[in-house]
Amino acid sequence: MPAQWQSSRVTSIAASATVASVDRVKQLRAAGEDIIGLATGTPDFDTPAHIKAAGKAAIDEDRTYIIYTQSAGLPELREAIAAKLLRENNVRATPDEILVTIGVKQGLFTAALACLDPGDEVLIPTPTWVTYEACFTLAGAVPVYVPCGKAQNFRPDPEQLAKHITPRTRMIMLNSPGNPAGGVVTPEALSGIAELAIKHDLLVLSDEIYEHMVFDGRRNISIASLPGMAERTLTFNGLSKAYAMTGWRVGYVAGPRHIVRNMQKIHTHSVTCAAAFAQKAAVAALSGPQDDLHSYIKTLTSRRTQLIDGLNSIPGIKCGAPDGGIFCFPDISGLGISDQECSSLFLEKAKVSSLAGSAFGPGGEGHLRMAFARRNPNDIDIAIERLAAVLKKI
Repeated sequence: MPAQWQSSRVTSIAASATVASVDRVKQLRAAGEDIIGLATGTPDFDTPAHIKAAGKAAIDEDRTYIIYTQSAGLPELREAIAAKLLRENNVRATPDEILVTIGVKQGLFTAALACLDPGDEVLIPTPTWVTYEACFTLAGAVPVYVPCGKAQNFRPDPEQLAKHITPRTRMIMLNSPGNPAGGVVTPEALSGIAELAIKHDLLVLSDEIYEHMVFDGRRNISIASLPGMAERTLTFNGLSKAYAMTGWRVGYVAGPRHIVRNMQKIHTHSVTCAAAFAQKAAVAALSGPQDDLHSYIKTLTSRRTQLIDGLNSIPGIKCGAPDGGIFCFPDISGLGISDQECSSLFLEKAKVSSLAGSAFGPGGEGHLRMAFARRNPNDIDIAIERLAAVLKKI
């Protein structure tokens, strides 16, 4: 492509490492390779039957759900989201303070464009999900990494954040439970982050997509529920992880009305609305029975232990227990190779996919991201056997 047809925006970011890994696994499987996929953030579980039935019925029974909806989303879905936020998160939001998005990712991009000007700085605790940096960079803002690594159990720390605040700081990006390492912000640290935001007049973007995946007696607390934070927090969530609905592409953001309305301006021009039938299925997910969710969390708890124990049985690998999320983040530095070399070795020789920790920013080096959201427990056992066999040979 001629250079004059290539924007500086696109050259300022890299392609998503997570999406690239998924694409590579699909290519290998299409070629007949037997790959056990532990790299992806897609839960290996089926969307609950009553949710699928609601989506099918929406397509078959009512033309309302195969045409454009209101740009902000179906009124009944925004009402269900408002009820969910109050019931589960102690966050009060009216339907007109909620925007239904095409997954959390699209909501984050829209928020970055609506809230940031070129040169504004955003604090991002690391290691962190690969897409945050791209969201802010494409908006012309400056991502500022704040390392919160293994020594801090991968939990965001208000003292570390405070050291990176400058006159250009406008925003804090918060992800708890975190991706890739699963850190859950403690109540004390969350209060400290709230104090920083209020003191320095900062907006907080809180990505809570893994809110239900918390372990060992911990619980997720929405920062928007703390005193003085509702007016300076955008809470992002979606159906992808908790209800195994990654392909349905339904997310949402809740926050101050004037910010949500500004986001909706961009939303109307960029995507118009989320798919109507998927929104109707989301109503069923949030308002219907939660038995499948509770069973799913119990299964995840068991798979987490299984993967941790398996990884720790391999010489040179050390794996701590993540606070939450669906990933383990084992330290592979004892193997004597880089995380990128290790991830490539595991895929090409053991036929087990993972992601190199260095893709997730400072603090991720020497680690791998490996998912335990698997329906079949045998997958994890076989993966461990393959990894151990490959490493024994080298």
